[in-house]
Amino acid sequence: MRLSDLLARACSARDKLHERALPSPGEMRIKVEAAERVVTRAEHRLAAETAAHQERLRRYEARAEEDRAAGRRGANGRPPVPLQHKAVLVRQRDRLVKARARLERARNPRPVPSPESRACLSDPDSRLIPGKRGGYLQGYNVQIACTRRQLLLAIEVHDNPSDTTALVPMVKQTQRNHQAAGLVGDIQLWLADSGYASAAAFEALAGLPLLVSVTSEANQAGFSAKREQARASHQEMASRLATPTGRAQYRQRSALVEPGFAQLFQRFGRHLNYRGRQAVDTELKLLGTVHNLNKLLSRTTGTRS
Repeated sequence: MRLSDLLARACSARDKLHERALPSPGEMRIKVEAAERVVTRAEHRLAAETAAHQERLRRYEARAEEDRAAGRRGANGRPPVPLQHKAVLVRQRDRLVKARARLERARNPRPVPSPESRACLSDPDSRLIPGKRGGYLQGYNVQIACTRRQLLLAIEVHDNPSDTTALVPMVKQTQRNHQAAGLVGDIQLWLADSGYASAAAFEALAGLPLLVSVTSEANQAGFSAKREQARASHQEMASRLATPTGRAQYRQRSALVEPGFAQLFQRFGRHLNYRGRQAVDTELKLLGTVHNLNKLLSRTTGTRS
């Protein structure tokens, strides 16, 4: 029985490695769009070079015909290279073939884990997460959405050590929790640090009052004199943050969310009691509920006294 359990966990770990090797839907769409642009440019370049060389061949044939009609044999010079052998056309055809192959790979990615990929047999759902003080820990990436006084609107497990793809699912889950709790009105402002900056996320959340740092925290909050340039795809967000209102609003971020993490870790520690994503998610939601009840009861007791 123990051997069969180990084999099942090993198969689950293998499947997780292949699943993680696949890009997210947002990443896949960005890669496909970029590959399509490369294919379009290659097609246009090949068409333009082909048309130009065909015109050269046509002009040569016209001159040769005029020479033959005038009795000037061989007076028209060396003939152009045939269309199929022209070096620039051969190169452009090769580029187009490679661009189309890249587009096909982007549309149908193969889940091939890198040689450095690892999975934990005791808990295949967990990941290697960068430690707070260096090194790595086998665990989970916890995401929270805080209101004022660190009340949690959402606490979720994210299946990637990077936060880049966590913004959209966290916003959607927070909105669902906000609606399920019967809270009136819409959330007035969403704040996130530079780890969440993503062109795909900005596009998906375009209708929301969202401010996400696109440079370092100190630079974005206006505490650093050093100027940092945002990526071209982040220029619209950078423009929002560059206004006095945007800078003042973003400065609230660290005071809202960072104490929430600190209070959770101080109260419950950094270690979980269960394994597997579903069990971990349940445990975290229980801890988040206790955290919120403690906040609410403390606030109520302080008001009455």
